[in-house]
Amino acid sequence: MPTWKCTGTEVPAEKAQESLDKTMSACFGCQIHSNDYPIAHAAQEIACMIEE
Repeated sequence: MPTWKCTGTEVPAEKAQESLDKTMSACFGCQIHSNDYPIAHAAQEIACMIEE
């Protein structure tokens, strides 16, 4: 089960994927992203959590 490192909470893989999908749907579709972009940062953290 993936662990959300911000809180140490284990979450079901399905819930993590659902969160990633919702986070990505909140993206404004900008041409340029950086690590400072909060939505992209959150999506990256969730994706890494799922991959572990």
